[in-house]
Amino acid sequence: MASAKLSAVLKRAEDDAKMDMSPMIDMVFLLLIFFMVASRMITVRVDENIKPPVADESNRPDDVKGRIIFNIRADGTFTFGDGSITVTEEEITERVNNFREKMEQRDVKATLLLRAHRDASVRDVKKVTKAAANGGVNSVVFGSFKTDR
Repeated sequence: MASAKLSAVLKRAEDDAKMDMSPMIDMVFLLLIFFMVASRMITVRVDENIKPPVADESNRPDDVKGRIIFNIRADGTFTFGDGSITVTEEEITERVNNFREKMEQRDVKATLLLRAHRDASVRDVKKVTKAAANGGVNSVVFGSFKTDR
């Protein structure tokens, strides 16, 4: 009797082991859906009226958290990162101050990303940086294009 059971176990051991892949495929799809739902989509609107200057030695920073974006058009108008036009330095200071307070709650250092048109006046750049400093943001990053040289 024992030999019949032993021969049956040995016979089953010789068969190819088959794995059911459907639970693994289900788990992959569940993980994919989880990460799609849990992640945040960050949309950056680029002002098409801005043609930044070209800088051969520019580099892309690693840390881009806490950036407030201001654009300076060639005609001297200022636009916020969402595309809304700001007119006065007081409005810029107010927006920067509100943004800085939000970033401080998250323990992130606020930085001004200044995208100026290549024909923009230095006077306008100075206005925005001064208004940002009055709003509590002293770190400025200038946007530029990098050539493929």
